[in-house]
Amino acid sequence: MREVIESKVKLAPESPGVYIFKGKKRINYIGKAKNLKHRLYQHLQYYDKDPRERSMIDKSTDVEWIVTSNEYEALVLEIDLIQTHKPLYNRLHRYGSGYPMILLTEDDYPTVKVVRGTDHKGILYGPFIYMGRAYKIKKLIHKTFKLRTCDPLVKRAEPCMDYHLGLCSAPCTDYVSKDEYMLQVEATKAMLSGELGDILEKLYIKMEEFSKNMMFEKAAQVRDQIIALQNIAKGQKVSKLPYKEADIFYLMGCRMGLFFIRNGKLIGKEIIDLDKTEDAEEVFLGYYYKNPVAERIFCNFEIDENIVKWLSERSGREIKIEDEIDEGICRIIEENMKRDIDHEIIEKTFKDVLNMEPPEIIEGFDISHFYGEETVGSCVVWEKGEMNKRRYRRYKIKSIKDIDDYSALKEVLERRALRIISGEEKKPDVWLIDGGKGQLNVGISVRNKYGLDIKVMALAKQEEILFTDDGKEINLREYPVLYSIFGFIRDEAHRFALFYNRKLRSKRAMEEVLDNIKGIGEVKKRIIYNNFESLYDLAEAREEELRRLGLPLSLKQEIKKYLGQLQHSRNPETS
Repeated sequence: MREVIESKVKLAPESPGVYIFKGKKRINYIGKAKNLKHRLYQHLQYYDKDPRERSMIDKSTDVEWIVTSNEYEALVLEIDLIQTHKPLYNRLHRYGSGYPMILLTEDDYPTVKVVRGTDHKGILYGPFIYMGRAYKIKKLIHKTFKLRTCDPLVKRAEPCMDYHLGLCSAPCTDYVSKDEYMLQVEATKAMLSGELGDILEKLYIKMEEFSKNMMFEKAAQVRDQIIALQNIAKGQKVSKLPYKEADIFYLMGCRMGLFFIRNGKLIGKEIIDLDKTEDAEEVFLGYYYKNPVAERIFCNFEIDENIVKWLSERSGREIKIEDEIDEGICRIIEENMKRDIDHEIIEKTFKDVLNMEPPEIIEGFDISHFYGEETVGSCVVWEKGEMNKRRYRRYKIKSIKDIDDYSALKEVLERRALRIISGEEKKPDVWLIDGGKGQLNVGISVRNKYGLDIKVMALAKQEEILFTDDGKEINLREYPVLYSIFGFIRDEAHRFALFYNRKLRSKRAMEEVLDNIKGIGEVKKRIIYNNFESLYDLAEAREEELRRLGLPLSLKQEIKKYLGQLQHSRNPETS
């Protein structure tokens, strides 16, 4: 079938749009592209390198496309088509049905339901990875707060069995007043959200009221509710995380973790093994197709700006994807993601594929610049199965001013080699460089120059080919265990270098602006540099924070004015 597909690809337009690989009985794959012809040719180029691509093309009898006005329209159309047709080789639809959530309804007498998706009236709590967990909490709510179990609510002469089992307060028979019932609804909200507020005081008052009126059974029920909520409060104090509500998407090679934080607690996780790292974006899209958007979203991989735009429109608020994750949470995440990998399999794979024992220390390197400006290098350290962030180093390149990645890499490796020789740094087993054969050769030359007993490898993006110093070229997609280690180190080195480059460019832009604002001397500049990462952080600073630091309130307006002019210069057609 490859010949048929190749002949159709020749006819594809060089326009943005969506393409569809069709099989005999179902659609195999749906994708989006800025340039349809270029993207389809990429699929054909991977035919001999990637078993998954080869299988997808071999099972396809035709390829069609739909041209769109721009990339954003292509993204929206791709998502809808994938969810409608559920193609064989797409991952997006596998996570598009939505995780279980608990819905507190908006009825006169609200109750709780276990639902999927976001198209519901009421307040959603979750997500829960497993349906059983959601139903267990629902049952606990009925047992503790007696919210109605029937749906819809019907008027009865006598209560049903759930009332006698202690699972419902029977609003259907007016056995409970509206005020009492709504107090239980408020207590349920407090339990699900973790925001106890003044509900405990209200419950204490209600318990005393029942006791004075000799309604001891009801007083005992309220007492149990108070104990349940106080236990939640104690648990929060012990396990409080730095984020109140967040979704974290974390990529380690071809292994992706989804971690959900609610009320400052880690409430769920799912570990997904991907066929290739590019699938991470599809999983991200699939998750938010049906699940609500958290207060904060963290990703340790890049998300296309069109996806951020789609997410903002979907949620009705401006969304920002953050990439700086708390170090403590990173340790928890990495420990969870490594836990399921069999160490015997790791050892066997290293011996069989690379003819070496599993390394104890791997150093990852990358170079980053912005069109030749602020060229920097990074070194990240993987030690005994985890990233040792205390040993991360960043390098501002001194020897070159133009775009020359090889010379920049040579400088970084030589500076690192000298520290190893002097004993300031431990000698690693492997140097892993982000790049291809050219970067590999630079690493080998530096290693040989300084007489270091270190294996040198390079991992190229997109193709995901690992080049070794003994001439091997290994497609890591065929070895998920190696990919989970080397891919993660390479991506971490890239992230660390990119972050440093952006930070330097932000600082330079900040310096240029501050130099032109009256009343900002060297002392105030140092205060600003020490407390704000970028102009954007400064523009969003609260007035109380500026006053506390002794900075003029007019500073925010000056910064916003500058950022507005910058935006206009980049996008003059929007004015």
